[in-house]
Amino acid sequence: MKHIHIDMLGGIAGDMFLAAAIDADLVDTAALESALSSLGVGDIRIVTERVRRGAISGTHVHFEGWDPAEERDHRHLSTILEMLDTSGLDAAVKARAKEMFQTLGESESKVHDIPLETVHFHECGALDSIFDFVSAAFIIETTGASWSASAVPTGSGTVETDHGTVPVPVPATADILKGFELIARPVQAELVTPTGATILKTLRGMNPGFDRPQATVSTVGYGCGTRELAEFSNVVRFLVLETEATGDEADETRDVVAKLTCEIDDMQPELFPSVEAKLFDEGALDVVREPVYMKKGRQGIRLSVLCRPADRDRLADVLFRETTTFGVRVEQVERLKLARKILEVETSAGTVHVKVGYKDGKVLKATPEYEDCLRLAAETGTPVREIYIDALTAAASH
Repeated sequence: MKHIHIDMLGGIAGDMFLAAAIDADLVDTAALESALSSLGVGDIRIVTERVRRGAISGTHVHFEGWDPAEERDHRHLSTILEMLDTSGLDAAVKARAKEMFQTLGESESKVHDIPLETVHFHECGALDSIFDFVSAAFIIETTGASWSASAVPTGSGTVETDHGTVPVPVPATADILKGFELIARPVQAELVTPTGATILKTLRGMNPGFDRPQATVSTVGYGCGTRELAEFSNVVRFLVLETEATGDEADETRDVVAKLTCEIDDMQPELFPSVEAKLFDEGALDVVREPVYMKKGRQGIRLSVLCRPADRDRLADVLFRETTTFGVRVEQVERLKLARKILEVETSAGTVHVKVGYKDGKVLKATPEYEDCLRLAAETGTPVREIYIDALTAAASH
């Protein structure tokens, strides 16, 4: 199984995370550019360059290609979530990116004492910051890896923000990093950005112990920050490790998720689709409805929700607010998932993303992205079924 350990030699930011992943050959750059372009703000390109920071050379990245009319530093959380909802991102990538913005939004809401729905991102509302989060979500979902990280270095001093002069780490970053081991670095600089801190919290939520396993190094990648620091190399390092695994574990990933369950017999059936939509908007991984017989022979609906443990309370609150249930059962369950990757294939109608699942090194299944097929059918007049079959055929040749 693949495990990625993050060494924060000089801190972490969203662009450094992406750069390290590219340097470690973990990213299909063309597929990621296609995903970013689906946000609807332009034909996005990832520009990489080889640079040196202190004693270490690595990859530095920036984005190009968006419509200048879309460039601004300030966006509301609701605006960004709507951008993600209407994008052509893979469902898992979309949910992960929304989770990260929700995490940052909740911290901003708390430290500035404002309602979550009115959170107004400043620097993190700029397009390159949005691309950072979407890129991180893409990397997390397509690598299928487990993660760990070193202690988090923090700088010192103050920085100027739209909220005035604030200490380093800035208040939202400090809130997000609660529970992390921090180490002081003698430098007057912000080493961990809110974006970088949010990515770390997301990864730790997938692996609560956040421990580095005993494993063999297969690849190393270095992501370079923009600034040159005199005191140390401003880079983040990815150690890509292969853990010992045999049998089924060799091509599976495992994680622990929360399962929320309730039975309902007194709610109008036509309301359930809106409840499901709200659950997915709030980060649910899966929502299932099934008919059940309840006490006194009444017919009802069992609603089951899978989510990441960090999202449990928020999704339970959705069930309480949006349904008639008086109680929600919560349990932790382990998931086994096939190793997977996203292929970008060409059909007669255009480009389609295909999710491929592996076991024991063999392809077991492939599923074209339905939204891609539907969009191309609308654009070309080709039947959806024909595009779907073409995409399967193209994926089989990879």
